[in-house]
Amino acid sequence: MIHGKGMRKIRRIICAVMVAALFIVTGCGQTEATVKGSDTVFTFNGENITLGEVYLYANTVIQDYESLYGSDIWGTDISISEDDTANMEDVTRRDIIEDIIHVKMLVKKAPEYKVALNEDEEAQVGKDTDSFYSKLTDEQLKQMQLSYETVKEVMRENLIANKVYALIIEDANIEVSDEEARETTFYDLYFECYAVASSGDVTVFSEDEKAAQYERALQAYNTLINPIESNVNDGTSSTNSNSTNIEGLAEYYGLKNSSYYTMTPSEIEGIYGQDISDSLYGLEDGSYSLVTESEYGYHIFYMKALTDREATDKHKQDIIKLKKNNFMEDLFVEWQDEIDSGFSYEKSVDFNVYKQIDF
Repeated sequence: MIHGKGMRKIRRIICAVMVAALFIVTGCGQTEATVKGSDTVFTFNGENITLGEVYLYANTVIQDYESLYGSDIWGTDISISEDDTANMEDVTRRDIIEDIIHVKMLVKKAPEYKVALNEDEEAQVGKDTDSFYSKLTDEQLKQMQLSYETVKEVMRENLIANKVYALIIEDANIEVSDEEARETTFYDLYFECYAVASSGDVTVFSEDEKAAQYERALQAYNTLINPIESNVNDGTSSTNSNSTNIEGLAEYYGLKNSSYYTMTPSEIEGIYGQDISDSLYGLEDGSYSLVTESEYGYHIFYMKALTDREATDKHKQDIIKLKKNNFMEDLFVEWQDEIDSGFSYEKSVDFNVYKQIDF
């Protein structure tokens, strides 16, 4: 079973890469959904959404997923909550319909946000449609039940939707501070006080064994700080270019569970507890902690970077994306209530027609 967070990148607020643009690049690709007929899949705000239009979205998603995870992905169960799973195909089918509805609502709101395509953009839509449509064979056109006008309208709507989306997000002014996105990189020189047998059984060290580990940790600490000037009062010591390689010490003592880690403050607290978390954030870059006891053994922490710039910037972008998604999801709920409150996936989609698109 695959966890949903890692898999469901399809849950786009809108088609982040325009459906039509992806088709132009792939030329429909080698992997294609199969359409067995033609009819209306669902009606939204009085507009009939045809099987051919849905196919354009579905085929893009199918190519995207199968290129990453293989053609067997559709039989996979994914985690959608702590206690619930769902079939990947079922989840994806729902998400495709949601994506289409999001595009339709953004297009509906375009006049309100004073968004329209200019002459150059309309001309580009025509060129993109020509490029895509020229790659289709007669067999593909028959199979997909597509017309030139349908392809062009999907491209046009996605371009308008992207413009409206960009304007809304810009107005929302979503920002994330370094503190909120902080990722900290440190080394944990870890003297464990338990043993794990090949069977998986865990044996806690005796008091004498724990005392021996503590002495080894103290010895390692003295090696690290000598001849570095130590500051016992605040529990840290500064390093210089001659400081001992902490990874070399881990190898010397056979500490296989010692490593560099990059974590958020909440992750550190969750793994090590509040006291150690507070102690870590009392360090300065390039400093060591004293020998620190946890329920699992003894640790010496080397603080490489309280704020790891590269990791923090990446995390910041992830948080911004999540906040944008949450902001738009709330807006979509409000809009759908206003535009077509009677629509629901379960009741409004004709699954006999929709299932004609094979995954």
